[in-house]
Amino acid sequence: MISDRQLIEGYKSGEKQALEHLINKYKDDLFRFCCHLSLEKQEAEDLFQEVWVRVFRKLEKYDPERPFKAWLFQVTINLHRDRYRKWKKLRERLMTAWNYEDSEFTETRDASPLTEEYLLKKEQYLYLEQCLRSLPKRYLAPLILYYYEEFSYESIGEILGVPLGTVKSRLNQGKKLLKTTMKELK
Repeated sequence: MISDRQLIEGYKSGEKQALEHLINKYKDDLFRFCCHLSLEKQEAEDLFQEVWVRVFRKLEKYDPERPFKAWLFQVTINLHRDRYRKWKKLRERLMTAWNYEDSEFTETRDASPLTEEYLLKKEQYLYLEQCLRSLPKRYLAPLILYYYEEFSYESIGEILGVPLGTVKSRLNQGKKLLKTTMKELK
């Protein structure tokens, strides 16, 4: 298997397939992470595309001594923060203008059978998503990076740009808040 370093060097030297291999290697993990950070699927898709555009514009700044996946997720977090700051005021205004409680959000169904097991799992997933979304972003990102993406504490610190102790503290506090939220929402 070709290493990330080899793929990046190949891309820099003009090999278009190297770019394709790099994207294919990380697209599922990155898209899942974008979905966790975003409120809607379309927003996650936009973030996903913007991340890859930024990555390939800034590839010269990538330090090959560092794991590429950690750098990729750091770019994602930074881009998400930038977008969040930019749209925060607009989103607040829109939510106030619209009667949020009266809005109905419908999901499209796939062709899978609606078995009791499927519905129960979906309900549990939606409940966990709701609880996670209620957490402050400073706790949400470390929880997702650790439990969903299986990054080490050190890698999470690098991605978020915070010291190791802060990562541990936010994970601990995030777990406590999540537990409290889950009890309250039941």
